[in-house]
Amino acid sequence: MTGRDRLLVVDGGAALKDDLERGVVVVPHRVSVGGTEFVDDGSTERYQEFYTLLRGGATTATGTPSPAAYLEAFRRSEATTVLCLTIPERWSAMNSTANMAADILANEEGRRRVTVIDTGTAAAGFSLVAWCAAGLLESIDDSNAWELAVRTACAQVKVYGALATLTYVARTGRVPTLIAGISNTLKVRPVFRLAGGDTGRVGLARTASGAIRQLETVAAKELGPDPQWVMIFHADAPEEAAELAERITRTVHPVRCENLPLSPMFGAHTGPGTIGFAALPWPGGQPGD
Repeated sequence: MTGRDRLLVVDGGAALKDDLERGVVVVPHRVSVGGTEFVDDGSTERYQEFYTLLRGGATTATGTPSPAAYLEAFRRSEATTVLCLTIPERWSAMNSTANMAADILANEEGRRRVTVIDTGTAAAGFSLVAWCAAGLLESIDDSNAWELAVRTACAQVKVYGALATLTYVARTGRVPTLIAGISNTLKVRPVFRLAGGDTGRVGLARTASGAIRQLETVAAKELGPDPQWVMIFHADAPEEAAELAERITRTVHPVRCENLPLSPMFGAHTGPGTIGFAALPWPGGQPGD
């Protein structure tokens, strides 16, 4: 148990390490590929093995953490304010599952201390919001102000990416299989945008270099000169991610720019070769604030 009065709870897709002393608890997320199970708990050690199996044609299965897993996470601290971040409900049952656990705890204790927040984002956007929330946990003393700042980050974060193929996202039912087949036959890479809870296509590219150029263009157009916290992400595509990072850092004003291997939880749906970036206005507006 910890004496902290605030606690941040996320699942393994956030790419945060479990650190109760810091006030961060991670709920593991289990992903299986080709019969091999991976526990997505914020650790990146087995990512390469996962993507090797995925590139070899193995199919994946993902499971939502149970209410009991979230309840255990909430019980690990007596914090009076617990914020639990999840990806959108329309993409996963994690939000409703976490809310169910929060209700159970409230009934047990006779008080409600857990607030579940649908971040409206995913992949590196979810990670970036989680990292921001963990940092603000250290810098903001007031619980209400902390929650407000986290919700502001959810509203402001933007994600841009390019898929190498539509095969994997088609398996989720979000892209018709016929369209995925045509796209793959033509070797077209969709470039997408996720912001404000909505997704949309911003372009098409035939090569990884073309996708990187489109991502650079949209960064310059939509982020402008303001200070940004940028997170480059990739699904087993480190060289493309490095090139994208170099271009993005020349194009916008990143106060922080980090490289994030995409977790199996998200990589199972995007497929290997996916690259992109998430961006968030620097908290406070200026470096060092």
